[in-house]
Amino acid sequence: MSQPKPYRPDTLASRWEISATTVRNMCDDGRLPHFKIGKLYRIPAAAVEEYEECQTSPSADSAADTAFHGMKAASAGAINLKHARERKPRQKHGIDT
Repeated sequence: MSQPKPYRPDTLASRWEISATTVRNMCDDGRLPHFKIGKLYRIPAAAVEEYEECQTSPSADSAADTAFHGMKAASAGAINLKHARERKPRQKHGIDT
């Protein structure tokens, strides 16, 4: 039985709706197992399946990660705005009035 072909970054980028650069960065920082042929990145199909499985299945800690910290559930949809400090008007240089 033959193994499935490895993925190219641009193929995964369209599949995951991200950029090919992001896929390469994921490879470089160790989040996605890969191998290189010269300068070309290739990601084994098994690594893609494993990564997708980890992204779609909730872990035991995910409930704690998504819990509202210090907020009531009723106010979770509220938008909190920060007050921006008032800006001073710019002075024009070189123009006498």
